[in-house]
Amino acid sequence: MESTIVSVFGLPVTAYALCLVISLGIGLLCFFLDGRKKGISIDALWRTALLALPLGLIGARLFHFMGNYFYYEEMGFDALLRLWDGGFALWGAVGGVALAALTAGKWSRVSVASLLDTLAAPAALTIGLSRFAEYFSGEGIGPYVEAEAFMRFPFAVYRADYEVWNWAIFILEGIVALVIFLALRSQERPAGDTARLFLLLYSACQITLESLRRDHCLRWLFVRVSQLTALIVILGLMLAAVLRFRKSSSLKPGQVALSWGLVALFAGIVVAIEFSFDGKILRDLPVWAGYLIMAGCSCGIGWAASRLIFHKGGSRR
Repeated sequence: MESTIVSVFGLPVTAYALCLVISLGIGLLCFFLDGRKKGISIDALWRTALLALPLGLIGARLFHFMGNYFYYEEMGFDALLRLWDGGFALWGAVGGVALAALTAGKWSRVSVASLLDTLAAPAALTIGLSRFAEYFSGEGIGPYVEAEAFMRFPFAVYRADYEVWNWAIFILEGIVALVIFLALRSQERPAGDTARLFLLLYSACQITLESLRRDHCLRWLFVRVSQLTALIVILGLMLAAVLRFRKSSSLKPGQVALSWGLVALFAGIVVAIEFSFDGKILRDLPVWAGYLIMAGCSCGIGWAASRLIFHKGGSRR
């Protein structure tokens, strides 16, 4: 349990919570600066931000509830309202923010795609900084560190209660999110493509990064919720691309089948690797080799999906 550094209206504020607020503030500042550069009205930006805060919070809480239903059933469903006790899921926040952009865009008569594109890079920045904040929460840890050379921060964190060193996966996740942030800001793209690229890159990376975690990650039986959600998001992007380019003569059925087939193949290998970690198959496969293969498959999923999602030559709708 984190120690409280200050109380606000009788509610505890931890170092982790304070860092999240700072991360969110930096992300919002980036959103407003980018939005003004793109010529989006200040009213539309404010409406998006003011809707994103509550909807993102509600979405994160509801997603955690769906991924951890039996916990809430045991603790009492009133625990859902005790936000200060923690329990949020990032994918729910992403969904809530997307809903805020949709609502604000319709309300302000501003292109929803433009708002989503403007939100993409600040979202990656916020996620990156928030991941670093997990140092204070004890989350985001990975397997035990066996090599003494890496038994030090920032490679690992020491868990005094167990007297062991665990890999600091939250550092790796933070770095990956910041790299995505820089990639999203590297060039101008057609409307909607920056948001799509954010979802694709983050989802593909999360397939491997989530597997590395040894914390209180959400699970449905043996399935990691974040991994499954990441794959669903990628498949959703691919399906949307098929519908978007369905009238394009340059998109051949063979190309579509190849992209779906490759994603299915790489996803199947990821599942096999997960089973190998549980000792059910491929028991002689070293863990490091398994993660190396999984990382390669995550890249393969992202590459195969991108060939369809960002198909060149199609008429955009």
